[in-house]
Amino acid sequence: MDIKINTEFKQYFIVEENHTAKNMGSGDLDVLATPSLVAFMENAAKNYLNTFLTDDLGSVGSNININHLAPTLVGKEITVQGQVTEIIKEKIIVFSLEAFEADKKIGDATHTRVIINNEKFLSKLS
Repeated sequence: MDIKINTEFKQYFIVEENHTAKNMGSGDLDVLATPSLVAFMENAAKNYLNTFLTDDLGSVGSNININHLAPTLVGKEITVQGQVTEIIKEKIIVFSLEAFEADKKIGDATHTRVIINNEKFLSKLS
């Protein structure tokens, strides 16, 4: 794998009704739910990591430490940007992530993903 530390990536998301705190049950308002922000951040890291993996490999999230800093309304675009900050034993990848609505920072997180062999991982479940 040719994953480099400090290489930056971005992914964009639109906040939809199904992403709201009211819809998800994590709050009572029609604003971006923290669980949705977590999913956006994990998705951005996963998609970036997938560009380095063969078809038989994937990754699973093993940790996320998030700060949800500001509310976001339905219809707004969110930008998640991140970078790899650490690679442990070539299979544990640590990310630093930030989320923005335009110029307003709405969240930040550290996130760890573990590279897995998809077939072996699933075989452990049966």
